[in-house]
Amino acid sequence: MKIAFIILTCFTSCAVIKQTDKVRFEYYSGTQRQKVVLSIPKGATLVKITAGGEGEEHRYWYADSSVIYISNLTGSATLNALLINREQSDYNRRFMSDTASFTGTDEKGNYWKEVKNGNLLYGYSNVPINKKEIFNYAITSLR
Repeated sequence: MKIAFIILTCFTSCAVIKQTDKVRFEYYSGTQRQKVVLSIPKGATLVKITAGGEGEEHRYWYADSSVIYISNLTGSATLNALLINREQSDYNRRFMSDTASFTGTDEKGNYWKEVKNGNLLYGYSNVPINKKEIFNYAITSLR
């Protein structure tokens, strides 16, 4: 039984990996230049948002309006900020914690997720159930 599970997991992971592209995001953490890599689903259109010396955000949009983002913008006004702010405890945790993770569904039943790691925020929004697995894989692929 364990062998079957391992084989199934390998096939599922390999199938997901073939459907992804690697993207890089470079930013400053204090005075140190940092670089992270994400494996995102293929077919995205990149939109860059810059705020002078306040940071940068990359949004990878898909034809169905789902999106993956990665940001170090100060002020933390990401795509999921309003969804997180609905819950007072999540809102407080987002600003008071160095690391945190938030997830849920929007009013249309699509999935969203945001991860905070220091001054780096990344996540996805407007993801239908049939694409949730590959978007979760993208978020956990951050290196």
